[in-house]
Amino acid sequence: MSALNPAVLKTALIAFGFAGQVLFFMRFILQWLYAEKYKKSAVPMSFWYFSLAGGFVLLTYAILVKDPIFVLGQSTGAIIYLRNISLVMKEKGTRPRSFGFWMVIMLLVYFGMVGIAAYYFPDVVSKDKPHYTGFIFAVGIIAQGMFFLRFLVQWIMSERAKKSVFPVMFWWFSLGGSVLLLIYSVMVHDAVFIAGQSVGILIYVRNLYFIKLEKQPQPD
Repeated sequence: MSALNPAVLKTALIAFGFAGQVLFFMRFILQWLYAEKYKKSAVPMSFWYFSLAGGFVLLTYAILVKDPIFVLGQSTGAIIYLRNISLVMKEKGTRPRSFGFWMVIMLLVYFGMVGIAAYYFPDVVSKDKPHYTGFIFAVGIIAQGMFFLRFLVQWIMSERAKKSVFPVMFWWFSLGGSVLLLIYSVMVHDAVFIAGQSVGILIYVRNLYFIKLEKQPQPD
């Protein structure tokens, strides 16, 4: 890979990262359309499929650009996405008995492919990437902590309900984490994650708006 033009390689890497953000963006577009249709905060099955695909691409991108904060955040996503797919299938009565086995296989393939990418592209680092200070790391860690808590809360609530549910705290943690990750992305000059977090904030605010409407008393 060292023979490749660094500028071309960097452009290709950024394009790859934006492809991941497009997949993540599509999941929220579908969720947004679904919520607009039913006038409530709700998540279709396609949300999880796009999350899984986008998470794989963005985890690979984060490893290639050697961003420890986003590697940490994207690494936990696949397990949560697959678990929610399992719960939705169970709720609909369409989950096959072998789903647990295939979930393990998918995770092994998922992380195996990312590992291969990391092995063969160990030197893809932007020369103009800023030095990571303690403050930058602190902002990133707190942001990813909030993102982790959103899915931890969602996971616990889903396990209790035996179906995929989204408590209001999920959206508040998403909003807070996204704002901090946007700040972090600006500090490390990463256009891919700046674009992703900017769009995410709008979606989270919109879902909180729908939840507020749901709680208002309905006219007789």
